[in-house]
Amino acid sequence: FNTGTGAITGTATSTASASFTITATDANGCTGSRNYTLTPVCPVVQVNPSTLAVGTVGAAYSQTISGSGGTAPYTLALTNGTLPTGLTFTASTGIIAGTPTASNGAGVSLTFTATDVYGCQGSRTINLKVCPVISLGAITTSATVGTAFSQTITASGGATPYTYAVTSGTLPAGLSLTSGGVLGGTPTSTTSQTFTVTATDANGCPGTRSYTIAPVCPTITVNPTSVANGTIGLAYSQTFSGSGGTAPYTFAVTAGTLPAGLSLTSGGVLGGTPTATNGAGVNVTVRATDAYGCSGTRVYPIKICPVISLAALNTTLSVGSAYSSSAAATGGLAPYTYAVTTGSLPAGLSLNTTSGAVTGTPTSTATQLVTIRATDANGCQATRSYTLTPLCPTITVNPTPPRK
Repeated sequence: FNTGTGAITGTATSTASASFTITATDANGCTGSRNYTLTPVCPVVQVNPSTLAVGTVGAAYSQTISGSGGTAPYTLALTNGTLPTGLTFTASTGIIAGTPTASNGAGVSLTFTATDVYGCQGSRTINLKVCPVISLGAITTSATVGTAFSQTITASGGATPYTYAVTSGTLPAGLSLTSGGVLGGTPTSTTSQTFTVTATDANGCPGTRSYTIAPVCPTITVNPTSVANGTIGLAYSQTFSGSGGTAPYTFAVTAGTLPAGLSLTSGGVLGGTPTATNGAGVNVTVRATDAYGCSGTRVYPIKICPVISLAALNTTLSVGSAYSSSAAATGGLAPYTYAVTTGSLPAGLSLNTTSGAVTGTPTSTATQLVTIRATDANGCQATRSYTLTPLCPTITVNPTPPRK
């Protein structure tokens, strides 16, 4: 108390009430008095932190309790509740430490009290949870672009039910994870993705696992297995298709050069009118690309043939008489080979496969419709159909009748 100014100053160190009388005396010695009672109150002392970190069975744990709001140093105490097995509280340091040996479900409520240097106190009740070790099972990570994918992630070690979520990374495009742990969908890209899934049990305890899924393209097949030969000057059309992936497909020539006069549309139609022959042909690689960018190729030999003609056969032939005529081919590259493709030659006749000559002696008058094919040195072919009807010769009966 300052007698000259009347100021009361200092730091209260107790909450005990004190009553006193202050008398003021003026310069002439006149006085006046008044009674006072002061009751110091404690500040709000807080216990920190407001929440405690979750512990895990078998994992070292450490958490510091501290006080604030009053005057340090603080004395700390666990005033209600029991620490999980394996943990201890050191009052002098405020540290909860140890290795939990058992989980405790939804946790235990603990009350900590902090007392400052003047005896002022604050308390806080905090939940301390010790979680079990929660494990997430492996899944099949083989995925194919454009093909339905479904795997169920299963957690164990905690209290069911679990909820699942992707907590870091990104799922492959086209896939999603349900809260029930079903990872499914249809991959739409071959980009590999690594992601972490967290499973949270009924008590809020988490477990995590990292997965990597790298979708691969399916085997894309270009159809058909081969294409027909073209012929110079004649309209040509061949349609390609794709299989094994996801339609629609787009098509392109990726190696080789198409014969002059032909072109390939993105829809897979090879068409046009060839303007030049190309001998034994040219190899062209056709690629089919599906809706997700996956592709496959096939090499096609494409041959443009000249116009090959077969000569007419002599249709005058007699049963029992030697016959010789040739279906010799022209227009292609010699040598040619010949074959009967439909029908039959008249009985007694045969085809020379290297010259195209039809020779022999007919033995029947049966009419035969026959098709002969000529194949040139480049494999180009042409056919011609013939109708052959051997006739009976004129039969004369001898001797002649006598005259009358």
